[in-house]
Amino acid sequence: MQIRKISISHFRGIRNLEWCPDVALCFVIGPGDSGKSTILDAIEAALSSRWFSFVESDFFGADTVQPIQIEVTVGELPDVLMSDERLGLFIRGWTGTEIHDEPEDEDEPVITVRLSVDATMEPVWEAYCDRSETSRYLSNRERSHFGLTRLNGDEARHTSWAQGSGLSKMTDDNGNAAERLAAAYKAAKNSAGLDKIQTLMDAAGYAEDEAKALGAYIEEGYRPGLELARGGFSTSSITLHDADVPLRLAGLGSRRLATLGIQNAAIYAGAIILVDEIEHGLEPHRIIGALAQLKKRQSEARKVGRPVGQLFLTTHSDVALSEAAASNVVAVRRDKTTKVVTVHEPGSSAEFEKLMKKTPRALFARRILLCEGVTEQGLLLGLRELWPAEHDGAPVEQMGSAIADGNGSEAPNLAVALRSMGYSVAIFRDSDRKIPADKLAAFTAAGLPAIEVFEYESEMHTELAVFFDADDATVQELLDLARTKKSADSVLASLAKVMPNVAKEVFSLPFSAWQAETNLDPRILRANLGQAASKQSWFKELSTGRELAPIIWRIARAAPHSELARCLKKVEEWLYA
Repeated sequence: MQIRKISISHFRGIRNLEWCPDVALCFVIGPGDSGKSTILDAIEAALSSRWFSFVESDFFGADTVQPIQIEVTVGELPDVLMSDERLGLFIRGWTGTEIHDEPEDEDEPVITVRLSVDATMEPVWEAYCDRSETSRYLSNRERSHFGLTRLNGDEARHTSWAQGSGLSKMTDDNGNAAERLAAAYKAAKNSAGLDKIQTLMDAAGYAEDEAKALGAYIEEGYRPGLELARGGFSTSSITLHDADVPLRLAGLGSRRLATLGIQNAAIYAGAIILVDEIEHGLEPHRIIGALAQLKKRQSEARKVGRPVGQLFLTTHSDVALSEAAASNVVAVRRDKTTKVVTVHEPGSSAEFEKLMKKTPRALFARRILLCEGVTEQGLLLGLRELWPAEHDGAPVEQMGSAIADGNGSEAPNLAVALRSMGYSVAIFRDSDRKIPADKLAAFTAAGLPAIEVFEYESEMHTELAVFFDADDATVQELLDLARTKKSADSVLASLAKVMPNVAKEVFSLPFSAWQAETNLDPRILRANLGQAASKQSWFKELSTGRELAPIIWRIARAAPHSELARCLKKVEEWLYA
């Protein structure tokens, strides 16, 4: 099963939200308090077979006059739900963009579940469609057919054969399951020979295969075992063990992966799985491995025509995000004034895909400053360590700002793509090449926040700006840094290229003596140094750019009215806005 449309009104921090997720694997990102977990809570409340209790704080603004209403429209339906005895009379049609209350031939059959809660705090679940004068109340057993499960801290329940657990569903796949499980419980109580009960052993073996595939650490192998000390004998007394240790006592990461595998396998009709922070308890290599397996399984199901199901993952991990395609990522934003939550999709932006691979951590910020090149990026990454001294110790990250590589000439397209996902975006760039007029016009498109551009007032690049505004002693410091990074011979060769009429011996002298030896105008001399530094990439590495930062910090403070200082001040103010 897959969710086609979600509508949420007056639930917790969400005044209103409408979203049509159109992917089987969805990474949900966004800053804190944007509503990511609340969206998952709403889906779970509407489709889960569990009973939910509501309190005043579940209402938007704690205002119980306005009722909570959550509508979730589900497609990829199993036959059991489409029969007239079940919910067939409430089937609607999905076109890919909108719902038809009267399904048309080309529409996908879907069912809309509406959860309503008023001031009485009594939730009401019903199948809903406009053409029916009355709605159809949905019991918890009927809601269980939607195959929703959530990984959010109740892993222990799913590692036992308790009622409604993943293992119980897995064992229920064949006929007469209830009778067999009853016999299993009786046999367990009398003899505890659980390894002789084939249905339990089969489920344990299947769970082990699923857990291994997702990267869970397994010692000797899964098997059913008893935990009678947990409160007497009940359905939850038979639990999954790894050797003699209950799986609920395994490491958090392995426990979560095993539970995810069990839940995914327990619902043949394609589970809808909600996972809060997939990275929780997992090392980076296991995050990568688990996501690779989940994507592979969905792909295999699609190839053979089986239900694919749907997986929603919230994450704050750049490792997890680097495994996603651009089309699998959505960004959640909540307007501070209206409290309306929106979900933004990037489409198939090639530039956005590159940022995901190169600087994925920037996508967890509220505002992103794109640097045209690595010189600028390295410089700002170094300056961000110095700026807190001027801002009561606060780093730019506390303001929700991030600094990322704009990938040169692709920065304008990337800025537009990021703005479409709800980010505040600016570009820090050299001014020696103009941004094409059509791209510049897109920066101030009507109805959208402007994309700001920070560049030097004259036509120059960063290296020129730095050498123009540095005093003689600082120029010498810059030359020494370049020689350390590139070697003295390399710097000498690059200087000889831009100043071929100057004797090479001059370049070995202190910079303060160069003017007298060359008779060149000081500004021309500095312009030649800037050109040499740019063309021969003296500082075009992140690490070197960061080492430049303290030097440039001193230059800007010594000459606050210079082009370099004014440009960097605008960048600083934007990052701290």
